[in-house]
Amino acid sequence: MLKSLRQGLQKLFAKIRGAPYIDEKVLDEILDDLTRVLIEADVNIDLAMQLRDRVKKRVMETEIPEGIPLNNLVMRVIYDELVKMMGEKSYPLSIKLGKRNILMFVGLQGSGKTTTVAKLAYYLKKRGYRVAIVCADTYRVGAYDQLRQLAEKVNVPFYGDPREKNPVKIVKKALETFKRVDVILIDTAGRHKEEKGLLKEMKELAKALKPDEIILVIDGMIGQRAYEQAKAFAEATPIGSIIVTKLDGSARGGGALTAAAATGAPIKFIGVGEKIEDLEPYVPQRFVARLLGIPDPEFFSRLLKEIPISKSVASGKITLRDLLGYYESIAGKRSIISRFKEFLRLDSIGEKFIEDQIRRQLAILKSMTEEELDNPELLKNHERLERIARGSGTSIIEVRRLLHQFEKMRKLIRALMRSRRISKEAALAKIFQGDLDKSELAELRKYLKGAA
Repeated sequence: MLKSLRQGLQKLFAKIRGAPYIDEKVLDEILDDLTRVLIEADVNIDLAMQLRDRVKKRVMETEIPEGIPLNNLVMRVIYDELVKMMGEKSYPLSIKLGKRNILMFVGLQGSGKTTTVAKLAYYLKKRGYRVAIVCADTYRVGAYDQLRQLAEKVNVPFYGDPREKNPVKIVKKALETFKRVDVILIDTAGRHKEEKGLLKEMKELAKALKPDEIILVIDGMIGQRAYEQAKAFAEATPIGSIIVTKLDGSARGGGALTAAAATGAPIKFIGVGEKIEDLEPYVPQRFVARLLGIPDPEFFSRLLKEIPISKSVASGKITLRDLLGYYESIAGKRSIISRFKEFLRLDSIGEKFIEDQIRRQLAILKSMTEEELDNPELLKNHERLERIARGSGTSIIEVRRLLHQFEKMRKLIRALMRSRRISKEAALAKIFQGDLDKSELAELRKYLKGAA
């Protein structure tokens, strides 16, 4: 289904998930990729650009709890805006129990309308409805035979009269014939939006039959031209709903879906294959989730509701526990330490010395209580400092130096979080992966030289 759009969006989401941090520059790159993917799927350029602007505005204006990566927010907002563009709501067919429901199908020639009638008949029959099909197409040669064969295939009653040229008479006769059914599906002649005579006839047919719902069938391969088509039909008859077909192999299906949704008429079903069972209710949330390679739409609801394990994350503080966790993650990784040294131009300091310092600071941090790790303010007490120094095999001076350096680091992390709108974890990664401006770099260099 929509292979090119699906591949493009899944590749984009993989990029978002893998980004170590997201600042405004990275966000712009992501949104440029998103816009390109949508336009290549034949989504209207204006719609694609509007979506881009909405995503950026929401991301930049939204404050999320500390500890939840900005990646999650970006994915959630893109998902929400794609759903909105694709129609946002799902709509069931308006079938009322205890009465006969008449559904009239309209659409352009070649849209897959006749096949869709049979697919919907099969869908409804499988759900316990008594269904009948009527052929009111008096123009296309072979329309009667095609629909009759399809009706036989899905095993539902069929009515048509290839000798009668008046579709209104055919349908009225069918209504007399099918009195004990729940749903009657009427297939009309394929139209063209410029064929004013046929559109007029369709309008008269709708007026005479008073169907419960008029369903417009749109070929997914026509892309964003679906907007003008839906608009022309809506002006001729009150379109109750839309079915978009041929989404299995169409690279332009995204354009058709967004264009159809832009008319305001609800998309109720989509055709996703050639088989008789390849018709499914259109649920934008589920549809977009599948495009993004995520089978469960609830995933996106959970993205911004994650409950962090760390107390420091829950409280919104940057604590010594964060420093402990980061040191533990890099301890012994020579490649990372080598990169730090090169990046920070600490040529006069050996890698082994840096490793030793990290190990000593780890020993100090591991000698602290859970309460002290979460609340550094407690470490103003001299007795606590003495206990930590003894437990770590270091001196009170080294413990005080670590706390002083931590305060500098905390200020730098906070500044990065505020200026770049990134999470605490992203700020730590940013510091140690070399994406800092001159003032930030100078501050960090002072910090690490102080540690040595």
